[in-house]
Amino acid sequence: MPLRNINDLEKLKKINAALVSRVERSMDQQANAFSLFQTAISLENRVRTRTEELHSTLRRLEQSNIDLSAAKENAELANLSKTRFLAAASHDVLQPLNAAHLSVSALAEVQTSDEGKKLVRQVERSLETMEDLLRTLLDISKLDAGVVQPDIGDVSLEMLFSSLRSDFLPVAEMKGLTLKFRPVNAVVRSDRTLLRRILQNILSNALRYTRSGGVLV
Repeated sequence: MPLRNINDLEKLKKINAALVSRVERSMDQQANAFSLFQTAISLENRVRTRTEELHSTLRRLEQSNIDLSAAKENAELANLSKTRFLAAASHDVLQPLNAAHLSVSALAEVQTSDEGKKLVRQVERSLETMEDLLRTLLDISKLDAGVVQPDIGDVSLEMLFSSLRSDFLPVAEMKGLTLKFRPVNAVVRSDRTLLRRILQNILSNALRYTRSGGVLV
């Protein structure tokens, strides 16, 4: 009997230890579950905060896009107004220039002195330079407005340079300058009229601001 009681006591101890262990594991699991619950709540709050920040950023981006679209539209309207103004101004100024050309031509016919003829030629050159600049402005304004489309084709630089040489050589000689063009037989793809106007402006400025020596194209 005593031995049996000892065995029963040992069994009771084991059962008690098992129960204690189970209770401890249960408590640990509950603690882990509570910790996971707290972590989930924290993550949910962080996700909610980040989501609100993202929505706020998206709203700001949408407003920025609206502002940019409005600014672009205003810029396009301003550019169109500028283009129309340049076109109108160029036309208005070209009319009195044509009248001035006629007056200078009439004046040249009645001039007999060398000094008078020289002054008339200077006035003619100034009027021609002004007219070229205004026509260039008019061409640019037409291109900006989409009224004129470039007429792209093959342009012989040799023929173009020959034409420019004929136009500008007298101007260079009057200023005591040399004007030379490098031999070239290339053909480029461009709008002949616009390319000629660009080169005319370059040559006009080169001859105007060159005090001595010459210009090489």
